[in-house]
Amino acid sequence: MKQDIEKFTTLLRELQKIDLEFPLQYAICLFEIALNEGLCLTDLSEKTGMPLSTISRITSALAKKKARGKNYGLVQVKISPKERRKKQLFLTKKGRDTTNNISNIMSQR
Repeated sequence: MKQDIEKFTTLLRELQKIDLEFPLQYAICLFEIALNEGLCLTDLSEKTGMPLSTISRITSALAKKKARGKNYGLVQVKISPKERRKKQLFLTKKGRDTTNNISNIMSQR
């Protein structure tokens, strides 16, 4: 059990590298996007159970700036080539590196 808690603490510290106060909801969205790149905001809302307005705010913060102006740059929002009103979500290089680091932490024994 101690090993599991240490691993979890290491994972949380990795998230703190993004921001010392990185919200859990942001992490959930980031990893749903990593698992399902190209999904739209509505799909992310359904997968997380969060309201669409919350998803919109979170993805904006993950892509651009949060309230205090720090740039996360973890997600890229693209307009769907098939449906111009639909926004698709993809990881940036920084987002992919972050999720890979956390995945590596999880796979350590």
